[in-house]
Amino acid sequence: MSNLIFYEDKKVPAQGLNHQNKIDENKLKSYFSFDDYENLNLLDNLPKFNHQNPTLLYPGCGVDIFFPLIYLEKLFPKVKQAYFIFNDLDLTLGMIKTCLDDVGISFSEENNRINFYWKNILINLEFIYGNIIEILSKINSFDIYFERAFRIMKDALPHYENIIFSKLNQSGLLISDSGFQEQKLKKINVSQDLSLYEEMIIGIK
Repeated sequence: MSNLIFYEDKKVPAQGLNHQNKIDENKLKSYFSFDDYENLNLLDNLPKFNHQNPTLLYPGCGVDIFFPLIYLEKLFPKVKQAYFIFNDLDLTLGMIKTCLDDVGISFSEENNRINFYWKNILINLEFIYGNIIEILSKINSFDIYFERAFRIMKDALPHYENIIFSKLNQSGLLISDSGFQEQKLKKINVSQDLSLYEEMIIGIK
Protein backbone atom coordinates (compact mmCIF):
# COMPACT_ATOMS: atom_id res chain seq x y z
CA MET A 1 0.00 0.00 0.00
CA SER A 2 1.34 3.46 -0.85
CA ASN A 3 0.41 7.00 0.05
CA LEU A 4 1.26 10.35 -1.49
CA ILE A 5 4.11 12.13 0.27
CA PHE A 6 4.38 15.88 -0.15
CA TYR A 7 7.50 17.92 0.61
CA GLU A 8 7.45 21.67 1.04
CA ASP A 9 10.63 23.63 1.61
CA LYS A 10 9.84 26.23 4.28
CA LYS A 11 12.10 28.75 5.94
CA VAL A 12 12.49 27.00 9.27
CA PRO A 13 14.48 28.96 11.87
CA ALA A 14 16.92 27.10 14.08
CA GLN A 15 15.44 26.78 17.57
CA GLY A 16 18.52 25.17 19.12
CA LEU A 17 19.18 21.75 20.58
CA ASN A 18 16.44 20.21 22.69
CA HIS A 19 17.10 16.88 24.36
CA GLN A 20 13.40 16.71 25.28
CA ASN A 21 12.09 16.71 21.69
CA LYS A 22 8.84 14.80 21.43
CA ILE A 23 8.40 13.20 18.02
CA ASP A 24 4.93 13.37 16.48
CA GLU A 25 4.58 9.72 15.42
CA ASN A 26 1.63 10.41 13.11
CA LYS A 27 3.60 13.10 11.29
CA LEU A 28 6.59 10.77 11.10
CA LYS A 29 4.51 8.00 9.53
CA SER A 30 3.28 10.43 6.88
CA TYR A 31 6.81 10.55 5.45
CA PHE A 32 6.72 6.84 4.61
CA SER A 33 4.57 4.65 2.45
CA PHE A 34 2.58 2.29 4.67
CA ASP A 35 4.61 -0.73 3.53
CA ASP A 36 7.96 0.99 4.05
CA TYR A 37 7.03 2.02 7.58
CA GLU A 38 5.77 -1.42 8.53
CA ASN A 39 8.83 -3.09 6.98
CA LEU A 40 11.11 -1.16 9.32
CA ASN A 41 9.95 -3.58 12.01
CA LEU A 42 11.96 -6.22 10.15
CA LEU A 43 15.08 -4.58 11.58
CA ASP A 44 14.09 -5.45 15.14
CA ASN A 45 15.30 -9.05 14.93
CA LEU A 46 18.65 -8.28 13.31
CA PRO A 47 21.96 -8.34 15.23
CA LYS A 48 22.86 -5.16 17.11
CA PHE A 49 26.13 -3.26 16.76
CA ASN A 50 28.28 -1.52 19.34
CA HIS A 51 29.67 1.53 17.57
CA GLN A 52 29.66 4.37 20.09
CA ASN A 53 30.16 7.44 17.90
CA PRO A 54 29.88 6.35 14.27
CA THR A 55 30.26 8.35 11.09
CA LEU A 56 27.56 7.60 8.52
CA LEU A 57 27.83 8.46 4.82
CA TYR A 58 24.63 8.79 2.77
CA PRO A 59 25.14 9.70 -0.91
CA GLY A 60 22.15 10.75 -2.99
CA CYS A 61 20.24 11.45 0.21
CA GLY A 62 17.62 13.68 -1.39
CA VAL A 63 15.20 14.73 1.36
CA ASP A 64 15.42 11.41 3.21
CA ILE A 65 16.37 12.00 6.82
CA PHE A 66 14.17 9.49 8.63
CA PHE A 67 15.30 6.18 7.11
CA PRO A 68 18.92 6.48 8.30
CA LEU A 69 17.79 7.76 11.69
CA ILE A 70 15.54 4.77 12.26
CA TYR A 71 18.18 2.31 11.01
CA LEU A 72 20.68 3.89 13.42
CA GLU A 73 18.23 3.74 16.31
CA LYS A 74 17.30 0.10 15.71
CA LEU A 75 20.70 -1.35 14.82
CA PHE A 76 22.90 0.68 17.19
CA PRO A 77 21.00 0.76 20.50
CA LYS A 78 24.05 1.92 22.49
CA VAL A 79 24.95 4.88 20.31
CA LYS A 80 24.77 8.28 21.97
CA GLN A 81 26.17 10.46 19.21
CA ALA A 82 26.65 10.13 15.45
CA TYR A 83 28.11 12.19 12.64
CA PHE A 84 26.12 12.11 9.39
CA ILE A 85 27.64 13.09 6.05
CA PHE A 86 24.75 13.68 3.64
CA ASN A 87 25.42 14.29 -0.03
CA ASP A 88 23.31 15.17 -3.04
CA LEU A 89 23.49 17.00 -6.36
CA ASP A 90 20.52 19.10 -5.23
CA LEU A 91 20.54 21.47 -2.28
CA THR A 92 18.06 19.61 -0.08
CA LEU A 93 19.20 20.66 3.39
CA GLY A 94 16.36 23.19 3.64
CA MET A 95 13.83 20.45 2.99
CA ILE A 96 15.50 18.18 5.54
CA LYS A 97 15.19 20.94 8.15
CA THR A 98 11.53 21.33 7.23
CA CYS A 99 10.94 17.59 7.71
CA LEU A 100 12.60 17.63 11.14
CA ASP A 101 10.61 20.64 12.25
CA ASP A 102 7.39 19.07 10.99
CA VAL A 103 7.74 16.04 13.28
CA GLY A 104 8.78 18.11 16.29
CA ILE A 105 12.60 18.07 16.12
CA SER A 106 14.38 21.36 16.79
CA PHE A 107 17.95 21.93 15.65
CA SER A 108 20.90 24.28 15.77
CA GLU A 109 22.72 25.18 12.59
CA GLU A 110 25.87 26.73 11.22
CA ASN A 111 26.34 27.03 7.46
CA ASN A 112 25.80 23.55 5.99
CA ARG A 113 25.70 21.78 9.36
CA ILE A 114 22.79 21.07 11.67
CA ASN A 115 22.71 19.43 15.09
CA PHE A 116 19.69 17.84 16.72
CA TYR A 117 18.57 15.10 19.06
CA TRP A 118 16.82 12.05 17.67
CA LYS A 119 15.40 10.57 20.85
CA ASN A 120 18.56 10.20 22.98
CA ILE A 121 21.04 10.35 20.11
CA LEU A 122 22.87 13.58 19.30
CA ILE A 123 23.12 13.86 15.52
CA ASN A 124 25.72 16.15 13.94
CA LEU A 125 24.80 16.35 10.26
CA GLU A 126 26.92 17.92 7.54
CA PHE A 127 25.39 18.37 4.09
CA ILE A 128 27.91 18.35 1.24
CA TYR A 129 26.66 19.41 -2.18
CA GLY A 130 28.29 17.97 -5.28
CA ASN A 131 29.55 14.88 -7.07
CA ILE A 132 30.08 12.00 -4.65
CA ILE A 133 33.28 10.82 -6.34
CA GLU A 134 34.92 14.20 -5.78
CA ILE A 135 33.68 14.25 -2.21
CA LEU A 136 34.98 10.74 -1.50
CA SER A 137 38.48 11.91 -2.37
CA LYS A 138 38.29 14.21 0.66
CA ILE A 139 36.80 11.68 3.10
CA ASN A 140 39.25 9.39 4.84
CA SER A 141 36.84 6.80 6.18
CA PHE A 142 33.43 6.13 7.71
CA ASP A 143 31.81 3.51 9.94
CA ILE A 144 28.43 3.17 8.22
CA TYR A 145 27.59 3.42 4.55
CA PHE A 146 23.89 3.97 3.89
CA GLU A 147 22.33 3.87 0.42
CA ARG A 148 18.77 3.94 -0.92
CA ALA A 149 17.59 4.31 -4.52
CA PHE A 150 21.09 5.20 -5.72
CA ARG A 151 21.65 2.33 -8.15
CA ILE A 152 21.20 4.30 -11.39
CA MET A 153 23.58 6.99 -10.20
CA LYS A 154 26.35 4.67 -9.05
CA ASP A 155 26.14 2.55 -12.20
CA ALA A 156 27.54 5.57 -14.01
CA LEU A 157 30.49 5.89 -11.61
CA PRO A 158 33.44 3.59 -12.43
CA HIS A 159 34.68 1.43 -9.53
CA TYR A 160 32.25 3.13 -7.16
CA GLU A 161 31.54 0.12 -4.96
CA ASN A 162 35.24 -0.70 -4.68
CA ILE A 163 35.96 2.87 -3.53
CA ILE A 164 33.20 2.71 -0.94
CA PHE A 165 34.47 -0.62 0.37
CA SER A 166 38.03 0.68 0.62
CA LYS A 167 36.94 3.65 2.74
CA LEU A 168 34.61 1.69 5.01
CA ASN A 169 36.35 1.14 8.34
CA GLN A 170 37.16 -2.37 9.50
CA SER A 171 34.09 -3.78 11.29
CA GLY A 172 32.09 -1.02 9.60
CA LEU A 173 28.55 -1.65 8.38
CA LEU A 174 27.31 -1.36 4.81
CA ILE A 175 23.56 -0.91 4.30
CA SER A 176 22.29 -0.80 0.73
CA ASP A 177 19.16 -1.67 -1.20
CA SER A 178 21.22 -2.91 -4.17
CA GLY A 179 24.68 -3.99 -5.28
CA PHE A 180 27.88 -4.76 -3.32
CA GLN A 181 27.60 -8.48 -3.99
CA GLU A 182 31.26 -8.72 -5.01
CA GLN A 183 32.65 -7.08 -1.89
CA LYS A 184 34.15 -9.17 0.91
CA LEU A 185 31.48 -8.55 3.51
CA LYS A 186 30.07 -10.73 6.25
CA LYS A 187 26.48 -10.62 5.11
CA ILE A 188 23.61 -10.57 7.57
CA ASN A 189 20.45 -12.44 6.74
CA VAL A 190 18.00 -9.63 6.05
CA SER A 191 14.53 -9.48 4.48
CA GLN A 192 14.46 -8.42 0.83
CA ASP A 193 11.22 -6.56 1.56
CA LEU A 194 13.45 -3.71 2.75
CA SER A 195 14.52 -3.06 -0.86
CA LEU A 196 12.46 -1.96 -3.83
CA TYR A 197 14.96 -3.90 -5.95
CA GLU A 198 14.76 -6.95 -3.69
CA GLU A 199 18.54 -6.76 -3.36
CA MET A 200 18.84 -5.61 0.24
CA ILE A 201 22.24 -6.09 1.78
CA ILE A 202 23.58 -5.42 5.25
CA GLY A 203 27.17 -6.50 5.64
CA ILE A 204 30.11 -6.11 7.98
CA LYS A 205 33.61 -5.46 6.69
